[in-house]
Amino acid sequence: MTASVDRASIGLRSERGPILGALMLATGLIAIDATILATAVPSIVRDLGSYQQFPWLFSVYLLAQAVSVPIYSRFADTVGRKPIILLGIALFLLGSILCGFAWSMPALIVFRIIQGSAPGPSRRCR
Repeated sequence: MTASVDRASIGLRSERGPILGALMLATGLIAIDATILATAVPSIVRDLGSYQQFPWLFSVYLLAQAVSVPIYSRFADTVGRKPIILLGIALFLLGSILCGFAWSMPALIVFRIIQGSAPGPSRRCR
């Protein structure tokens, strides 16, 4: 016995379409951030100096993600997924704006911590 699948119940046209769209947007934000940072590192180091500190741009982001995973998972279970993903997008965008205004490498590193501590799709709860 084969079950037929209605095309309207799959993908962005389904009732879960907005959720899928939001997760795709959040994942896209992180992908764009990683791409921009990876290609802009030579310019960042030239403008801000501190070549020795530039690996911290990647390390603190990943460290902040690793520390915040259990915290936001607990909040998502308690408060709900939607407020947490909205908080994550807002916090990530705030961190991105602050990174754009960074005046020194230590400031940029701190702002990357803000970006990394945002709950995002990399730690979404199912």
